[in-house]
Amino acid sequence: MQLDILAFGPHPDDVEIGIGGTLIKHARMGYRVGIVDLTAGEAGTNGTAEVRRRESLAAAEIMGVAVRDCLGLPDARLEATEAMLVPVIEVIRRYRPRIVLGPLSLDGHPDHQRAEQLVKDAAHKAGFRKYPAGGESYRPPVILQYLLGSYREPDLVVDITPYYEDKMRAIAAHASQFDVRGNVETYVNDPAFLHAIRARDMFCGSMVQAVYGEPLYTSHQLAIDDLMGLRGWRRMNEERRQMRG
Repeated sequence: MQLDILAFGPHPDDVEIGIGGTLIKHARMGYRVGIVDLTAGEAGTNGTAEVRRRESLAAAEIMGVAVRDCLGLPDARLEATEAMLVPVIEVIRRYRPRIVLGPLSLDGHPDHQRAEQLVKDAAHKAGFRKYPAGGESYRPPVILQYLLGSYREPDLVVDITPYYEDKMRAIAAHASQFDVRGNVETYVNDPAFLHAIRARDMFCGSMVQAVYGEPLYTSHQLAIDDLMGLRGWRRMNEERRQMRG
């Protein structure tokens, strides 16, 4: 199965938080979207690997993605080592995505920081024909990063307004992490955490005259074939005025 978009998350809920709306949007547009959780999240304060796997599959169903895999790398011990690169390279070669999405390492979580380098290194080395990993060599044409913690001015913003409540439903599917009932109180199951996510997405949406938006980042120059695919806030504002008559 070839995928159009393959998103990597350090833990089973990270993709939903950072880029869930974008994945839902593209899945609804008919693109084949996949998610790979690098770890099972077994080191988290709440939940077990088995519980978190069930929650991640429930979230995947809400999002409408074609694939959700878990590589089972060690939670809280991610490193961009050769041993950990191999399974990431092999999953990239298996699905041969047109776009790879990985986290941007701006926050203090070591797994988030190391996952950025792990995904970027794997996406590049997957193209080495003689690299000792399974599958036929393949290098994704586009590699982008999405935001988890902290903030940086985005290179791109995706308008996810029509899909936002589905994003929040997908996040809520991870009940062991975000529902305080029956769980130990943590930073992420404090209601303020999800309010902060919503506020951030509203702020990013405001950059493109949308209610909600998700930021994306790139470290490379990107090429486009058709300028008509670009949308700026002025054009979007004009379209909305015309729709209101």
